[in-house]
Amino acid sequence: MGELEALNETTVKSYLAQRGLAERLGGGPEDWAAEPITDGNVNLLFRVKNPHAGRSLIVKQALGYAWRYPDFKMPKGRLAIEHAVLQVAAEHAPEQVPEVYFFSPEDAVLVMEDLNRHREMRAALREGTRFPRAAEHLGRYMARTLFYTSDLYLPSGEKKARAAELVNPVLRKVQEDLVFTQPFMEHPNNRYSPPLEPLVREIYADDGLRAEVHELKERYMTQAQALIHNDLHTGSILANEEETKVVDPEFAFFGPMGHDLGTYLGNLALAYAAYEAHAPNEEEKRAFRDWLLESLIETWRVFEREFLAAWEKDVQREEWSSDRYRERYLKRLLQDAAGFGAAEMFRRLIGMAHVSDFWSIEDEDERAAAESLGLDIARAWIASWRALERPEDLAALVRAGRVLL
Repeated sequence: MGELEALNETTVKSYLAQRGLAERLGGGPEDWAAEPITDGNVNLLFRVKNPHAGRSLIVKQALGYAWRYPDFKMPKGRLAIEHAVLQVAAEHAPEQVPEVYFFSPEDAVLVMEDLNRHREMRAALREGTRFPRAAEHLGRYMARTLFYTSDLYLPSGEKKARAAELVNPVLRKVQEDLVFTQPFMEHPNNRYSPPLEPLVREIYADDGLRAEVHELKERYMTQAQALIHNDLHTGSILANEEETKVVDPEFAFFGPMGHDLGTYLGNLALAYAAYEAHAPNEEEKRAFRDWLLESLIETWRVFEREFLAAWEKDVQREEWSSDRYRERYLKRLLQDAAGFGAAEMFRRLIGMAHVSDFWSIEDEDERAAAESLGLDIARAWIASWRALERPEDLAALVRAGRVLL
């Protein structure tokens, strides 16, 4: 059998039938409808449903490139990494990931549960939607997936073997470039709203800022603390009032825990900044921003509580016996989260991979004003990350941010 071509609305149905997945949907291809999902940048996604039976599933195919950017070459093996990470997450935090029905490494196709009861968190936050259990769920998800894949829990040899299996060099290099390098220099990949030009020039000229980002880049490249999602932004989270699911872990590798924490918290800060333009009125702007900052703090508090509970129950005590070290460890994770969160904000505002929080704002001046607030918050986080003591400190820096245009 030759290499599988890019699926389409017709061939994806035949593929499912040939792979013995008809029972999941009921009936046969003639009873099914397939529609592409075009929210992402990298993979082909289809929702295939049997409207008569009320069943559906998601088909994900990795191509040798990012489908939205065909010149951007990517390894098809990234889906094998995603599958492996979903298996690990299902072991430690099963409520926070979709169920996997089928995976073919040869075809680079993954078939999984359709989370059609959920909304993409990023899109919902633009509209001021609250998710009352997201902080609880995501704090627990990060605590359990990070602790139980770290040296705190895994035997040394097993941890190193797992890390060697999930090196993911190509997608790690993508992040090294797009997050930690290109946004802080003149580069053809960078895009930003024209009114931001003076602020961007200040950032390019700020060697002190660049030195802090290089510190974080070096940690990203060398610290194999735990198996991290490595792209845990609000577009990789689907949620409703009762459930929260993490998806798209294809960038995963063994890296610094603070990266996952910071990426998520940084995207809450971006939602705060973007609501400058999305809010229907001043009262709702204040109320929703208060909820975002409460969620930021609660996420860390839940993470801290769950991480410490796992440490108390399952740490290798002969290896990690110091209570004082445990306190330092958690404090360092919070500080790392602030630094990595700042880098995430910069890359989303003046780098290559922008987000709908801002590009959905049609008026250029309004968009740039909201983005300038995001940049002010990012600069505050990167200036203070080594000194932070509590999540409330991080939230206070967001609240103190200013619109600079």
